[in-house]
Amino acid sequence: MTTPVQQEKVDAEVEQLEVMEKSKAQANGGNGDVMLIGEDGHVRRIPIPSSDPNDPLSFSKWRKLGILISCCWFSIFSLVLVGGLGPILSAFFALYGPEGKSTQAVVNLTTFPSLVMAFGAFLILPLSMAFGRRPVFLCCTVLLLGSTIGAATSQSYNTHMACRILQGIAAGSTESVLPLIITDMSFLDERGFYFGIYWGTQNLINTVFLISTSYLVAATSWRYFYWVLAVFAGVGLILGFFLLVETRYQRNPTSMNGQVVHTDEWGVTHILSDEEARARFGQIQDVSHHTATEKKSYLQQLKPYQGRAPNALRLGLGANWKMIQSCSSPAVVWAVLVASITLGIGIAMSLTYATVLTQGFGWSYKSVGLVNVGVFPASICAMIWTGFLGDKLNIYLAKRRGGAHHPEDTLLQLIVPFFVGVIGVVIYGVTATNPAKYSAWGIIIGWTLFQFAFIVVLITTTHFGSEAYPKNPGPALVIVIGLKNVFSFGASFGIVPMVHMFSYVKAFMILLAFFIGLFALGIPVYFLNPRWRAYIGRKNA
Repeated sequence: MTTPVQQEKVDAEVEQLEVMEKSKAQANGGNGDVMLIGEDGHVRRIPIPSSDPNDPLSFSKWRKLGILISCCWFSIFSLVLVGGLGPILSAFFALYGPEGKSTQAVVNLTTFPSLVMAFGAFLILPLSMAFGRRPVFLCCTVLLLGSTIGAATSQSYNTHMACRILQGIAAGSTESVLPLIITDMSFLDERGFYFGIYWGTQNLINTVFLISTSYLVAATSWRYFYWVLAVFAGVGLILGFFLLVETRYQRNPTSMNGQVVHTDEWGVTHILSDEEARARFGQIQDVSHHTATEKKSYLQQLKPYQGRAPNALRLGLGANWKMIQSCSSPAVVWAVLVASITLGIGIAMSLTYATVLTQGFGWSYKSVGLVNVGVFPASICAMIWTGFLGDKLNIYLAKRRGGAHHPEDTLLQLIVPFFVGVIGVVIYGVTATNPAKYSAWGIIIGWTLFQFAFIVVLITTTHFGSEAYPKNPGPALVIVIGLKNVFSFGASFGIVPMVHMFSYVKAFMILLAFFIGLFALGIPVYFLNPRWRAYIGRKNA
């Protein structure tokens, strides 16, 4: 016997199935299109929540807020650690130069951790699939805290680099398990908003540290950079323990009106016929036969380890295989390359602005962080553009085609940021090459404009990656987020020798050519990817 609340959820599921049935009919065999708007004009809740009170989709707003705060806190300060050395690289040049370390070796302290993040993500994700999000996240926070303390107390370059590598591995969770946690607890129409907050706050808060770090190090020493962030990492461990509960949830296939709704371990909803479902899953439970489930207490939810997933080994190993398979999607490959070149240019700017401002414009080393003052409004504008306006655009376009949402709709958000990014790179490169002719404001404005473009690209490609590959959208999401660090490493690693070989303007125009070329490929992706998704849908039907 079901309670009134459970019956209400069952009724809602049946109602939403009618919409999902129509979506399947329009989707040419499961091509990734989703009926986001119902016949009544209201936005539908997809995936369909179960009647289980422990379902992450049914968490209260306060519980979801606590999880989001924990995710954002860890991502903010782990990424400050990984990418925050730019304004204080001069301190390490002075420290390790007399020891015989080259300029490139010192720069590696900031580029190598970014590269390692990708490999950390591909290690962390399978573990979170097999053993749960919460224990893996808590282990990452402990690793981040320990490696930060190790960096603060390091007495040699090699020890320092080893701790930086460990920081990069821990920070890999920001690009694997944390986006998966957000996907676990959010509906499709909310994800642009949640990811907007997640990625936007990283750049927003990072700006404060990038501005203040150079003053902190000038007044104390480089070790205080790590000690301060070790405190924040410790606070993040406390927040994560008390606020971030387990969100891994196994949704059993449920039969409703002759069809079966199944949401997989990646949070992707599939609509199958009874025959297809029985062949895949065996016996299927009817929606009207939900059994009452006792809600876990808060103390029960604080248990660090909730148990392995069924077939944990197969699930963990299968996660990496599915990520490899997602690379067969042209749209996923394009999203990876666009995110990579954008990140690479951003890192290249961060590695050069300190030298340009101090040597070209006579800034003091402690004032270098002020170049980031414009990133604060840029982050806010990017969050509004992708989170609020982006979701509004997707809903508007879905209503125009009878309620169906196409993944490619998200790409329209990139048009304005593309032009803003191009302008930013040109201004930055020209100003850096001719400091006697131009004002330092050119560096600030160029950096600010490109940061707006970078944040929008990061959020949009993440959102697009979660929808572009209809067979396994979850693995595609992780590939888009994780691989960008591998490919962007080439752009950031090569900027120093390119500047020495050519000039700032030529080096950045080379990077800009790749930026424009890859964005131009987005036009055929927008028009042709629906056909590719339809083909994959028919193939998998």
